[in-house]
Amino acid sequence: MASVVNSNNISGLIQRTLNHVDPRLVDHGKRVAYLVSRMLDIDGTFTEKEKQDICFLALLHDVGAYKTEEINEMAKFETQDIWEHSIYGYLFLYHFSPLKDWAQAILYHHVSAISLKGVEEKIATVSQIINIADRVDMFWLYQPDEGALDSYLMRNRGRRFREEIVELFLETQRHDPILENLNKEYAPKSILPQVNLSSQECEDYLKMMIYAIDFRSQHTVTHTITTTSISTNTARIIGMSDDQVQRIYYGALLHDLGKIGIPVEILEFPGKLSPQAMKIMRSHVSITEDILGGTIAPDITKIAVRHHEKLDGSGYPRGLTEKELSMEEQVVAIADIVSALLGTRSYKEAYSKDKTLSILQEQAETGKINREIVSILEEHFDEILAEVATNCSPILHTYYGLQQEYEGLLEKHRGVY
Repeated sequence: MASVVNSNNISGLIQRTLNHVDPRLVDHGKRVAYLVSRMLDIDGTFTEKEKQDICFLALLHDVGAYKTEEINEMAKFETQDIWEHSIYGYLFLYHFSPLKDWAQAILYHHVSAISLKGVEEKIATVSQIINIADRVDMFWLYQPDEGALDSYLMRNRGRRFREEIVELFLETQRHDPILENLNKEYAPKSILPQVNLSSQECEDYLKMMIYAIDFRSQHTVTHTITTTSISTNTARIIGMSDDQVQRIYYGALLHDLGKIGIPVEILEFPGKLSPQAMKIMRSHVSITEDILGGTIAPDITKIAVRHHEKLDGSGYPRGLTEKELSMEEQVVAIADIVSALLGTRSYKEAYSKDKTLSILQEQAETGKINREIVSILEEHFDEILAEVATNCSPILHTYYGLQQEYEGLLEKHRGVY
């Protein structure tokens, strides 16, 4: 089975995923990527592959804010609090994206030109291009006046922005009505007209979006990889075909993509959610369907969005029954339950093996989940969980290492602008 993501659909998938974070952040990212793409065209010193990577970098330049919840602060034109989202964004893109070689530019994308001494030249240049595009977009949002913008750029020429970067922007402006175009909607194809990614890069971008969701909370760091591992191992033991296992793999991998649109305060709420908050939490399923619909194969999309359905019709969002749910969908639904029970949450500790199996057996006996799958899990529980531990170990190692790197870089750079 071929990968479900490719050069034709990955950029659209990323954009639709980000659209559910915060419109201010996502629209800003698209506009910055547009400005950067036009500046790179005029600059002419970067290869097509480099331009493509830098435009993706610009689109994702504020990815660190998804973790640090700095969106309100970043929506201001002038802010001195630049480091938290810049550091996290850099670390995230370095460790979890195909943009490792360029990620350091995100670390410095709010840093003044005079503070870039010692930074590798190509990184300094890209950070400055993203910096000026970022500031121009925010300036134009608050004061769409070309004369005022030119005055701002002249005041900061040679200080915040290198002289040649200011000149590059002005030259771009002379060739293209870029300021007028900032008010337009941008599809990924208009920013990246000829996206050409390898299958591995597409997979890496897909996983990057999964980690962007799971890493928002310390309690969900390994939830997706655990659900995916339990699902695929259970499917193999049952005797499903390789094609079925692959569909289950992608369905499980994508099942919580919509949680990127759920506020952290709800994801982390330490107790029972109110009916209103529960409604918001449950909306992650419809958000997932909105992101995947029309891009990912319908059968894989169904596996992803039906993980909260029950055989007796008591699940959500559609209240489907056993005859409407495929075996693949039922496997992922049970794996999701196991992953949630075995994981910590803000309101509970991890459940033991015995308690987890007891809850599964009770749900099977009351007709909510598949008895056969529960029996398989019970018989092979230790074997399946050993594989889960193996799969989760590198992710946890990276996550906790990333936290240490974050603290170290924050201590080193705070106060530098």
